[in-house]
Amino acid sequence: MIVITGAAGFIGSSMVQHLNESGRSDLVLVADFPVMPVEPGYDVPKIASSPDVETFHKTSLQTMRYIEKVPRDLFFDWLALNQQKVDFIIHLASEIDTLPDDTSCFHEYILEFSQRLWSFAAMNRIPLLFAVASTEAKWIWTGQEWMGQESGKMALCEQMKRQFDQWVLKQRVTPPLWAGFAMPEVYGPNEERMGDAASSVYQLFRQWQQESRMIIPVYGNSETSDNEPVIDRIFIKDVVTVLTWFMNHLPASDFYYLGTAYPRPFSAVAKTILSILRQEEKLEFFPLSKEKNKIPYRKIDLPLNSLRRVGYKKNFTPLEKGIRIFMREFLKK
Repeated sequence: MIVITGAAGFIGSSMVQHLNESGRSDLVLVADFPVMPVEPGYDVPKIASSPDVETFHKTSLQTMRYIEKVPRDLFFDWLALNQQKVDFIIHLASEIDTLPDDTSCFHEYILEFSQRLWSFAAMNRIPLLFAVASTEAKWIWTGQEWMGQESGKMALCEQMKRQFDQWVLKQRVTPPLWAGFAMPEVYGPNEERMGDAASSVYQLFRQWQQESRMIIPVYGNSETSDNEPVIDRIFIKDVVTVLTWFMNHLPASDFYYLGTAYPRPFSAVAKTILSILRQEEKLEFFPLSKEKNKIPYRKIDLPLNSLRRVGYKKNFTPLEKGIRIFMREFLKK
């Protein structure tokens, strides 16, 4: 069976849905939910081909198929009793919205938890996939200005992830297969509860809903889109498809960049949303102060391999198509 940590988060719950749609439900979900009765699962031995992007839809914990939910605080006790049943671990940690407000526990909650999970996978020869520190700074709209979230829970969470990434590089005893994925901004259906961690796609759409305008950050005193920050964005469907491909093909252990490598400006997102809504473009430009001019990229000190080098050949969803799917699902709610 497959263990998925962070299963209540945006990426984790999407991964569960994707595996369900692929015919797999022998899953153990680990997250910060209360103890619940074990629900029956289904023994499907092989993952089928991934569902078409156009059928991708909203994930609900109530509609997931799985064997058991395990609260993260009880997870290692559960592992001690069930280690021989675990075939694969997908460690997506916790999303920002599920993390406690008390950041003093983050060292134990994120770093030590990840280290223990790595050691367990290495000792028991279980393949491990995991998310590493983000390659992009998160942008949030405060209602007054755009800013990079370089402080508070989000920044501390990324700091703990970076410490784990560096720790992994020093390990001589490893799982039989391990892959760490550095992702840019991930967007898609079902991220509305992510708060400050929501993508700029979601935030720009909410801006339009609430204020009938979209405010675009630019450097200096520019009042045009010529000097915008550009960031890479990847659709959630592509993330879970890559993770499933790695489970099936077991390529080389390494750190990988899981992004389109095609950064786009904020105005491209805004114009696509307005085009889908058939609304006239109404963009305003917010000049970033000098101290914010270095926010858009977060460099990570990792040797990142390319997915193409290990045989991944599927194309990523173009931004415009991903936003169309995102909008269609959001407007249904």
